Formats: sequence, C-alpha cells, structure tokens
Amino acid sequence: MLFKREATPERKSFILIFLLFLNLFLMSINIILKNEKSLIENIIGSVVTPFQVGFQKTVDFLSYEIKHYIFLKNMFHQYHDLKKKHKDLKYQNYELRKQLAESGFRSRLKNENLNFIGVEVISIDNSIPFSSVFINRGSSQGIQKNMVLINEDGELVGRVEDPITLFSAKVRLITSSIGGVGAYIEKNKLEGFLTGSNQKICIFKYLMENAPVEIGDKVITSGTDEIFPPYLPVGKVVKIEKEYLTQKIWVKPYFIDKSIKQLAIIKNPAESSEK
Repeated sequence: MLFKREATPERKSFILIFLLFLNLFLMSINIILKNEKSLIENIIGSVVTPFQVGFQKTVDFLSYEIKHYIFLKNMFHQYHDLKKKHKDLKYQNYELRKQLAESGFRSRLKNENLNFIGVEVISIDNSIPFSSVFINRGSSQGIQKNMVLINEDGELVGRVEDPITLFSAKVRLITSSIGGVGAYIEKNKLEGFLTGSNQKICIFKYLMENAPVEIGDKVITSGTDEIFPPYLPVGKVVKIEKEYLTQKIWVKPYFIDKSIKQLAIIKNPAESSEK
C-alpha cells in the first residue's frame, strides 16, 4: 500500500519561490541590454570584473618588481666589476707613471754629466702659499742665487733667492708678486713680462692688441730677463681682457696643478759651458 506524502505549507512556499527565481533567471537571459549582452551576463560581469582587474594588476606588479630586481641585481654586479676594473687601471697607471718617472727624469738627475740637481720642497708659507717655498739643498750642494727650478715635466716653477744656508734655500715661485718672467705666446710670438700676484694666476700686462690671443694658447720663457733660460714651458692662457690698443692676459702656470714635492734645479749656464 502506497502512502502519498502530503505537501506541507513550507514545502509549497519553497517550491513557489524556486519557480519564481527560475522564471526570473530565464527572463533575464532573454533580456538583451544596449551592450548586446543579457542581463545575467552583465550581472556576472559586474561581479567578476573587479576581481579580474585586481588579479591582472597584481600579476603586472609582481612581474615588474621581479624584472626590476633582476635588472638592478645585474647592474649592481656590473657596477662592482667596473669599480674593481677602475681601481686596477688606476693602480696600473700609477705604477706605469712611477716607472716612467724613475727611468726618465729622476734617473737623468743622477747623471753627473747633466746640469741638474734633484731637490725636495721641505716647507711652504701657508699664509702666502704661491709666493715662496724652501728646498732641502743649500750652498754645501752648490746651490746659488737665481738658479732655476723646474718640475718633473720640465715646466718652470721658480728661482733660488736669499736666504741660502748650508743645507736649505728659498725659492721664489713665478706666481710671486715679486719679480717676473720674460715670456711669450708660443703661437704668435707675442712677447711680454709675466708677473705673479701671490695667487694661482700670472698676468701679462700691456701686450699689443694687434696680435690675436686665444684661451689655451701656450706660454714659454723668452730668456729676455737674463735669469730664466728660453723655451721652458710656463703655462697656458686662461683669460683675455681687451683694453685700448693693448690686452691683458691671464696665464695659469702648469706647475699649479701638479706636485712640487720633488723638483730639479738647472745649474748656471756658465757651468755647463766650462764642462
């Protein structure tokens, strides 16, 4: 004997609501909006799209960061490799320059047949550093007044002056405001008297304006002062000021940008001629 289960009010209500939702779902599928998508598709799209966008942004961000990290890591290693190579090259350059100096200029100073005396600067007047210095050679080593000093590259530095003791002497730099150097512009042979000002720069005054001068022109000694021998490199032109019929020219000596710890004295020409 079969027993029929009688539907309860709750069961009937559930079935009715389910049928209503089913009907609404079927109707929404058939409703086409302006974007040619059904209502249900738009609802699903509205719910799912933010998650898709967020997921894509997260993937893009992680991808960028990973690539950036790998790039920076490679650049960091390359930087350290280049830095190491740079240090190695600097050291090699230092060694080569040292060997060149020892095998060239300094070795020639030791040759008794050449008229040079190697000296070292032992003190500088800090109050006027571009006026004078003291060297570690004196009258006991044959140092005399007006002997000329050059640096390792053969460029003019100054001349010996009093006081001269047994083992030291004073050197008046060409940048000193006392004295001067007979010199000329190498390119056009424009000649004048180069004076210092206790600064890094020397000045040609009252040179004729008719000879053109350019920044960077080389200046060498002329020998007209009868103290400094001719053809010694002095410096280069760094500034030009035109005046009435004349021009004022500033010259930066070469020795300013180089070490003057070790220098060489050129002996008096009379000594070399006697030999």
